Amino acid sequence: MAHQQQSSAAPIRAPRPTYASYTEYIDTNNIQVNPTTKIRQVRWNDKMDGFMITALVNQVLAGHKRSDNGFTSFQVSKAIESVTKGCGVVVSDKNVMARLKTLKKEYAEVN
Repeated sequence: MAHQQQSSAAPIRAPRPTYASYTEYIDTNNIQVNPTTKIRQVRWNDKMDGFMITALVNQVLAGHKRSDNGFTSFQVSKAIESVTKGCGVVVSDKNVMARLKTLKKEYAEVN
C-alpha cells in the first residue's frame, strides 16, 4: 500500500469546535468578582442566552406586558430562575439587563 504524503504547501488545520460541542460546555468558573465594587461579572455563553431569551419570550407570549422601558422585574426574575435551573449559574437582575443591552446592540449591527 502506498503512503500518501502531504504537500508542504497545504497547512494542517485543527478542527473548529461545532455549535453543539460549544453549548454543551458550561464553565462553572464564569463568575468574576471585582473586589473594589463587589459587582459580579458573568461570562455568558450560548446556552445561558437561550434559557434567558426563551423565558422572556414565554412571558411575553403568556400575556405579561412589557413596561415602557423594557421588561418588568417579574419577567426578569423568571429569566433569572430559568438560567439558574438550566445552567446552574446564579445571575442577578443587573446581569440580565446588561446582557439584554448587549444582545440588542449585536442585533442592531446584524440587522
